[in-house]
Amino acid sequence: MYYFRKPCLFVALVLLASACKKEQSELEKLPDATQNGSGGAGFLLDGQAWLPEASKLFGSGPAVSATWRRTVAGRTLRVGFSRDSDDTSAGVFIPDIQRAGTYHLNQTANIILGERNPAYGGLMMFKPVPDRIFLTGSDAIGTVTVTRFDTVAHIVSGTFDMTVKEEVGPETHRLTQGRFDLRF
Repeated sequence: MYYFRKPCLFVALVLLASACKKEQSELEKLPDATQNGSGGAGFLLDGQAWLPEASKLFGSGPAVSATWRRTVAGRTLRVGFSRDSDDTSAGVFIPDIQRAGTYHLNQTANIILGERNPAYGGLMMFKPVPDRIFLTGSDAIGTVTVTRFDTVAHIVSGTFDMTVKEEVGPETHRLTQGRFDLRF
C-alpha cells in the first residue's frame, strides 16, 4: 500500500502542474516579428497589446494593409492596421521609400500636403464621437525600421516605436514594440 501512494501522488502533482496555464505577458500576445509576408501585425498601445481585427459584420475589409505606389513625392509606402471592436486604427507613411532602413518620424504632417508629407505615424480613435487623431511630429517622435522591402515578392516587414500627440489637444499615446509583415 505504501508503494502505491507515492506514484499516485506523483502523477497527481504532474497533472496539476500541467493543467496550470501561464498567463501571457502583453508582449507575448503580439505576433512574432517575421519577414515572410505572413500578414502579422501588432503593437503595445500604452503597454497593452493591440492587435488588428477585421469586422465580422458586413465584411468591411482587411484589418491590415500595405500599399506602395507612385506619387509626386516618389514611391510612397502606407502601412495600416484597424480594429473594429473599438473603432481604432493606426499606421505609418513613408514617402519615396527605396530600400529597407530606419525612417525617423519627427516632422509635423499636414493634411493639406497629402502625399508630399514627411514620414509620419498616426493613431485614430473613432469612439467616442468626435473622432480623435494622434500624430507623430516635432514634439511626438518615433522611428520605423523597415527590415525587408522586397519589390519583387511584394513584401514589407518592419518594426516601429513612436509617441503620437492629439492634433487638437495635449493627450499622447505610446505605440511600442510595433511590428508588421505584410504583402503590398
